[in-house]
Amino acid sequence: MSHTSKNEFDQSVLESLQHTTPFFLFSRNRLVEKFKEFQTFFPGSIIHYAMKANSEPEILKLLFNEGCGFEVASVYELHMLKDIGVPGDKIIYGSSVKPSAHIKEFFDYGVNRFSFDSLSELEKIAAVAPGANVYVRITANDTGSVFKFSEKFGTDKENAVPLLVRAKELGLHPYGISFHVGSQANNPMAWAHALESIHQTLQHLLTLDIKLDVINIGGGFPCNYASSEKDLPLKEIAEHTLAQHKKLPYQPKLILEPGRGMVATTGILVASIIGRIERRGNTWLFLDTGVYDSLYEAMAYQGSTRYRVSSMRSSFDSGESIFALAGPTGDSPDIIMREALLPHDMSVGDKLVIHDVGAYSLVVSSRFNGFPRPGVHFI
Repeated sequence: MSHTSKNEFDQSVLESLQHTTPFFLFSRNRLVEKFKEFQTFFPGSIIHYAMKANSEPEILKLLFNEGCGFEVASVYELHMLKDIGVPGDKIIYGSSVKPSAHIKEFFDYGVNRFSFDSLSELEKIAAVAPGANVYVRITANDTGSVFKFSEKFGTDKENAVPLLVRAKELGLHPYGISFHVGSQANNPMAWAHALESIHQTLQHLLTLDIKLDVINIGGGFPCNYASSEKDLPLKEIAEHTLAQHKKLPYQPKLILEPGRGMVATTGILVASIIGRIERRGNTWLFLDTGVYDSLYEAMAYQGSTRYRVSSMRSSFDSGESIFALAGPTGDSPDIIMREALLPHDMSVGDKLVIHDVGAYSLVVSSRFNGFPRPGVHFI
């Protein structure tokens, strides 16, 4: 959902802020609420925030203080967690292909859970992290997800048993199976179908005296963007997923890796209009921020990720018009959206609020054309 019971981002709050645009504003309350929502709908599960979605130190600290774990993709992310005192037992190394030196640094720090999806990766882990817990990543059906993962990651389901048997032979602990249904999934049954697909795998492993500790169901929990076909409540996803979990031969503990689903709705971006131009039948509003310094997904997947946009002020009864929104760089792909419905009289100096931008914005920002990263503030 894009709103919570508290409206931390209402007009009076925003008007009271003295920050120079462009700036991100994050709500601590919303972040804590989102974490508790996952705890409520997936009781007894282990939640590891996928920090690739947003690695702002304040977000990491807030989640750590709430008891959240972390799914980490590199030694550089590990260093961020080290800086705030997150211990190794709250971390899983989720990349299924990793440099040996990184694996060793994780292991030396006390991280003892590693993903893999090939024999060569398994041997790499065994060499530098003896006795570690390993979980095999398999492909999942990501049809219907905006960002698909199955091409680059995951072994075929048929390989799970021989790989986990080999892990045991190498002195590693066959800890579990993981999958990812793709980012911004829109099928509430996607996670349940993936669980159903490994029913026989779990039975086969039992005959080989391997009983898994966990099933890592990954992330993919969607945000209801302006471009979303439908709102998919977490409660609905959880009900289907947990019902299927109960049908497995036994019930390994579930690990969740929410990234976008945890932070997307916790942040907004406030921008100023620097130009209003009529051009070839369209009215363009140029902003002081764009796709390079803050809204990468709007460009990279034009037509897939469109954010809700609102004006900081009312329309003064002028009615509304359709505007195209562009960023400040000299690059033609720097277009945020082409169909923003805003007050007809928008002009230079007016401020816009771009909603639900907490995920995959700051972490992929660049300094293209020299524009700096927007400021970051918390309320």
